[in-house]
Amino acid sequence: MADDTAVRVVLADDHPVFRHGVADLLKSTGEFDVVASVDSGAAAIRAVTDLGPDVAILDLAMPDLNGVTVIRRLAEGKCPTRSLILSVYENRVYVEQAFEAGACGYVLKRSAFNNIAQAVRAVRAGGIYVDPSLPGQAAGIGRVHPDQSARDASAPLAEREKEILRFVAYGFTSKEIASRLATTPKAVEAQKARACGRLGIGSRAQVVQFAILQGWLQGELADR
Repeated sequence: MADDTAVRVVLADDHPVFRHGVADLLKSTGEFDVVASVDSGAAAIRAVTDLGPDVAILDLAMPDLNGVTVIRRLAEGKCPTRSLILSVYENRVYVEQAFEAGACGYVLKRSAFNNIAQAVRAVRAGGIYVDPSLPGQAAGIGRVHPDQSARDASAPLAEREKEILRFVAYGFTSKEIASRLATTPKAVEAQKARACGRLGIGSRAQVVQFAILQGWLQGELADR
């Protein structure tokens, strides 16, 4: 019989060995009741909606819906469950988007077995948790105010820069983008470089990941 004082947790991650390991670790403390362990974003939304846990632990990259999208959809439904993200991604842009979507914590998978229990405690208590292994540039991210959760993470970008990144994410070359936007490939490259520099991303895979988290594309994170 479950302890009524235990923190009720829904855990969502599409890697079964990792997911079971995290669930077992949480259960072993005697503080947490893992009420559902699922392998997709859609299943996470159903579990959180049906079971109303205290905390949802969500993998950033999952089939059909990524963790940030799950948080946004739960927020749209006024769900009171507090959420934290599990991720392999250490780049500031992913951390920012998670918190701006409404996450209360961000834990790196490489340090999850050391930090996850502490993170869930902090989030359940109404606090914010940022993995201490994150680079120094991430300091202060966790202090994003809840009222900022709907703010567009790409706000520093000009509209033309956003448009170019969308085309890049869809696989268009600079020449093809230039043709569509009535400009030159050199201008496209310059604006793409400027946008990526602001976001701290470089490869096309990272552009795709950013675009998905922004809701610009349908599908899942590339090159996990």
